[in-house]
Amino acid sequence: ACTGAVPLGITDCLNFGNPERPEIFFQFVEACRGISDACIAFSTPVTGGNVSFYNQSPTGAIDPTPTIGMIGLLEKLSYKVPSHFQRAGDSIVLLGGPASGRMGGSAYWTHLRDFIGGEQPPVDLKVELALQQLLIEAARRGLLRSAHDCSTGGLAVTLAEAAMGGPYAVSSFGATVTLPAAGATATDAGDIVALYGEDHGRAIVSCDPAQRAALLALAITLGVPAATLGSVGPADAALTIKIDQRSYAWPIVELRTTYFEAIPRRMK
Repeated sequence: ACTGAVPLGITDCLNFGNPERPEIFFQFVEACRGISDACIAFSTPVTGGNVSFYNQSPTGAIDPTPTIGMIGLLEKLSYKVPSHFQRAGDSIVLLGGPASGRMGGSAYWTHLRDFIGGEQPPVDLKVELALQQLLIEAARRGLLRSAHDCSTGGLAVTLAEAAMGGPYAVSSFGATVTLPAAGATATDAGDIVALYGEDHGRAIVSCDPAQRAALLALAITLGVPAATLGSVGPADAALTIKIDQRSYAWPIVELRTTYFEAIPRRMK
């Protein structure tokens, strides 16, 4: 939907540990149930797939890893929407609600706190469907310059990826946005929730400022919360995120180095 395409169907690859262990079989059953619920909600049949069990070592099973491949229809080439910011001065809009304050299962807790667990943000398939419908309709009306789903890493990582561009981009863009404070009342904890909470049903989009009112009106019509966060900055500037009176900034050039050289750096 972020690309402007209408979802048509999926295939899946379900990877789990030893299904003879009750907790592993429970993971498998619940993953299948979740996929089924989502496919019914989105009218996307499962056309095929495969299951891989016994993926484990003497130290234990792999994390449950259901993988989805989806096909969609882009009815006209003019409907296509890239995932990266395209022009300085464009408005940056958050589609979807605020952070719930739940950090369970997040990349932040996993990689920075070495903890896997906790209460996760809720999944509301009606909210997800409304967001998909908004993204597709906005693409058809030519209201979007870019669209990027919010997933791993939360809003901060989404904004960074949208600003950095692809690995072969000639230049990247900066961005200056303001996020509402969320979560705990303590400054650092609340900011972490706002920056890195992985709540569902959200996307970061950019648009021509002249189209912003039409985009926000369409969001109201389809029942999707929408808020203007800021604007796209000059080429290769910094990503600046403000929360209340606090400000965080990362030079885009440094972000690109960290992001795109991660695998070679670790292999050294």
